[in-house]
Amino acid sequence: MSEQIEVVFETAAQGKVLSQYLQSRARVTFIRGPLGSGKTFASCQRVFDQICEQRPNRNGVRKSRWLAVRNTYSDLETTTIKDWKDLYCNDDMPSLGRFIGSTPPTHFLDFDLEDGTRVKAELIFLALDRPDHVKKLRGTQVTGFWLNETKEISKAIVDMCDGRHGRYPSAADGGPSWHGMIGDTNSPDDDHWYYDLAENVKPDDWVFLSQPGGVIREQVGKNSYRWVPNPEAENINNLPNGYYIRQVQSKSDDWVRVNLANEYGSVSSGKAIYGSTWQDAKHTSKYELLAIPRFQKLLLGFDFGRTPACIIGQLMPDGRLRVLKELVSTGMGIRTFMDLVVLPCLKEEFKKFPISGMEAYGDPAGTAKSPNDENSPIGILNDEYGLTTYPTATNKPKQRWEAVEYFLTLDIDGQTGFELSSACLVLRKGFNGGYQFRRLNVSGERYADVADKNSYSHPHDALQYLCQGAQGEINYQWLEQHQEDSHQTVIADSVTGY
Repeated sequence: MSEQIEVVFETAAQGKVLSQYLQSRARVTFIRGPLGSGKTFASCQRVFDQICEQRPNRNGVRKSRWLAVRNTYSDLETTTIKDWKDLYCNDDMPSLGRFIGSTPPTHFLDFDLEDGTRVKAELIFLALDRPDHVKKLRGTQVTGFWLNETKEISKAIVDMCDGRHGRYPSAADGGPSWHGMIGDTNSPDDDHWYYDLAENVKPDDWVFLSQPGGVIREQVGKNSYRWVPNPEAENINNLPNGYYIRQVQSKSDDWVRVNLANEYGSVSSGKAIYGSTWQDAKHTSKYELLAIPRFQKLLLGFDFGRTPACIIGQLMPDGRLRVLKELVSTGMGIRTFMDLVVLPCLKEEFKKFPISGMEAYGDPAGTAKSPNDENSPIGILNDEYGLTTYPTATNKPKQRWEAVEYFLTLDIDGQTGFELSSACLVLRKGFNGGYQFRRLNVSGERYADVADKNSYSHPHDALQYLCQGAQGEINYQWLEQHQEDSHQTVIADSVTGY
């Protein structure tokens, strides 16, 4: 029999989220973190731990087989295999088994545990860098998968992996006491399959963990900030002094957000309009926000045109804005949008809020009457739907952006003044870079000074009108011209008394 092995790590990765990752035994557990946060080290440790945890068969042998997957063989050899060998195939551990470097590289582990059982396991390293490499997995029978740098692996391969674990050891050997997938990754783009599963789908028995960033924003002005070390960062004791903050100085802001601050990136080549004030982890709720009947009325923001959008929110007594719902459409006029989209949503999801008690704010251009029927979008909402609707004071972009940034930068007793429901997917992707200044096709890094008109711009325009209205920025001249004297007092009280 081989000698007993005791594995002790003097520089184990440290951190609350890393500990959760090591302890989780969900069917699938992924961890997302910044560079240097100890993710790969923790994955190596977890694979080893679970190899030792496997239930022994009748002969006292703990049999298991794992596949460590990376997108290319060059990355597999220089990172995944190297990190594993540094931990478990070094001179201090000659008795853990044999590492065979042939294709595919495999570590055959064979050693005794203190309880008298014996571990006989395999860790096979495989590169799967294209969807057509799925065929390599067919017929594979394994206990678990380790997906190293998960964001670089295609969804087709992840799907196939999820259907191949749990097939080793056989029932005759007692079957696997656990089977599933683990994975570690840096933050992907916000249109990546990982983002969709982690933030939207949230499959049962799948755990998505997010580590604190190595750096965080520190506000230095109303609309400006600087990156500073995050005191909550993990694995710091195993990194050189100033590891994160020194990298900030030579990197673009987008690179810092993804690789050091652990924020979802963007596939956009433009410049995010709220890049200096939006923080995804800070401003987005982990849950779908629900309206609170005892707090204030519902506020709605409208963008008109043939791609109308409506944003529904609540302004709390302490001044915080909660954004509850986004409604978007294409190829509709305001009446069709109200009948098919807005009213069904209000009646189904906001039953306790009568339309007569809501307030809406829209583009000042929405007061212009149509040449067809002499009606304006704002007039239609007021007269035909009984929805009290005001044009905002201006539709100049700079003032509209500032209205949103007022809430983004608002701090009330340590709480953010802006909270976005997890259900607002389009707004969130827009904040994360989809709502942007388009990069100009000229030498150097130059951008347009107006928002790029795309699928994110219309709901963001509606949000801007909502934020303007929530701050009382409405067109009072229009009110004076269109409201009766007795009604003017009611409006003034309702608007200024928010």
